[in-house]
Amino acid sequence: MDEVNSIKTLMSRMEKNLKECILPFWCNNMVDEKNGGFFGKVDGNLKPVEGYPKAVVLNTRMLWAFTSAFDIFGDEHYEKLAKRAFEYLRDYFWDNTYDGVYWMVNEKGIPLEIEKRTYGQAFIVYSMAEYYRVFKDENALDMAMRTFKLVNSCAKYENGGYADSVSREWKKDFWLWRWVMNADGAPKLLNSHLHMFEATITLYQATGNQYVGVVLKEFLEFLLDVAVDRDNHHLKAGMDEDGNRTDDEINYGHDAECCYLLTWAANLLGDGSLIKKARNTALDIMDHVYLEGLDPINGGMYSDMDLKTGHINKSKVWWTQAEGITSFFNCYELTKDQKYLKATLDIWDYVEAYVADHEKGEWFALGSNKVFDSEMVKDMEAMKNMVGDEKASKAKCPYHNTRTCLEIMKRGKRVLDKI
Repeated sequence: MDEVNSIKTLMSRMEKNLKECILPFWCNNMVDEKNGGFFGKVDGNLKPVEGYPKAVVLNTRMLWAFTSAFDIFGDEHYEKLAKRAFEYLRDYFWDNTYDGVYWMVNEKGIPLEIEKRTYGQAFIVYSMAEYYRVFKDENALDMAMRTFKLVNSCAKYENGGYADSVSREWKKDFWLWRWVMNADGAPKLLNSHLHMFEATITLYQATGNQYVGVVLKEFLEFLLDVAVDRDNHHLKAGMDEDGNRTDDEINYGHDAECCYLLTWAANLLGDGSLIKKARNTALDIMDHVYLEGLDPINGGMYSDMDLKTGHINKSKVWWTQAEGITSFFNCYELTKDQKYLKATLDIWDYVEAYVADHEKGEWFALGSNKVFDSEMVKDMEAMKNMVGDEKASKAKCPYHNTRTCLEIMKRGKRVLDKI
């Protein structure tokens, strides 16, 4: 393999997709001129769903995406939309009485779901930290730091890890502590931790704050020592209060996302022993994703596996592909082993062919295939009912795919500079 040309071509293809497919959709179809901010949902035909509520996750992920895109490309339109997202979050999602953000507001900005879900708080920290890093807005930093401190004082277990939710007033509530979306009632849910982890990394990167650094180190150690299932070479999707696995789910997208975050955090902290441990952990997990989670016929990365039955869900969810691309390239960066670069290229080939919507923009929520079997069809139908077919919603946001494009552009240059 001609690694130099392969990397250059990949960087070019992903930059093109970001600038011509992903970002134009979010720039051209989301602005709510009537009610302010952005629409809460846009369907597959690019039509806003009237009256649909607005989620903090969608709005913060747009803030992050527009801010990061401006940082790289310098396009004033991205800056304008980032400012619009910032102002809407500040004016309508921010809880002026208790701090932090609401989970959901209606189309006019009136709070609907007011509990403080760790997942949502993570994204206000993540996006505001990025906004501060790029635009140096002290108000953004203030919101990020106040929320970060509240999450760590009110939603953190003494033995590490975070609860899923607390009340609006930041008080423990049993029902909220085990958030309703967390079907099994696991006290510690990996998904919430991943987003709080990336928020902590980004806040530390933006500020170098000593307190944030201490939390980041503890968080990294928790993930490495508790959340990683060493016997199964994957992450635990749900954990009890002592960190024991409470489920049978192996989620390949979460595995991939966590792995490059682990190495990023360790390198940022500059701790040699943690760098080594994070590196070895990431490679071990991604080697098992490589063996189990890649489709050798159609390309792309499968969704998940049931540890108890061994059944692999062969659906190709858009965000899973994005995280797989970044994580396999991260493994290539760490080792220069061409198998990881090939995995990266193969997933991107699949995305271009079956996930990216070259006609209407953005990516489809679920990729297709050229060859099907009955089990795959069944998996895909079930997944379609879960993810829907909309282009934008509280779950379908410009964060995973924007990030992987920006990461490959950045990491590719880093690799090429060393060759």
